[in-house]
Amino acid sequence: GRVDPQAAYAAFTGALCHGWTFVQRTVPGISELFGPLECALRHGFLPAVVGGGVSDVERGLFALPVGLGGLGISGPVEGSDFEFRASVGVTGSLGRLMLDRQSTLDGCRTGTVAEVTRDCLRDGEVGLLRRVTEIVAGPSGG
Repeated sequence: GRVDPQAAYAAFTGALCHGWTFVQRTVPGISELFGPLECALRHGFLPAVVGGGVSDVERGLFALPVGLGGLGISGPVEGSDFEFRASVGVTGSLGRLMLDRQSTLDGCRTGTVAEVTRDCLRDGEVGLLRRVTEIVAGPSGG
């Protein structure tokens, strides 16, 4: 029988996409390996959810967060490198403490962690604004 698109979307955004985000955040240089997943999303999952084919503009729109009018189904190829850089930046000082076998968090510079987190959020917002601008401009650029 036919699967309910809303239930499939809820399961996907509530659980499935977090599995590949974990991999993106922990393994460097794997963005191209997410090509088959993007193909499955683009040509299988999204058409089933929205009831038809998905153009490049629609795919870009669906990748935006819900708060910006999208579906929050980001492109796994495009997001992979950013997720890894953000993860390394945010966890770097804690990782160094662990490698140095420190038994306390005294060497963890929480100010640095907060600063890196802010920078990652800002970079993510800049990327989102760029994508929204590209979508609004359309394929012809204006």
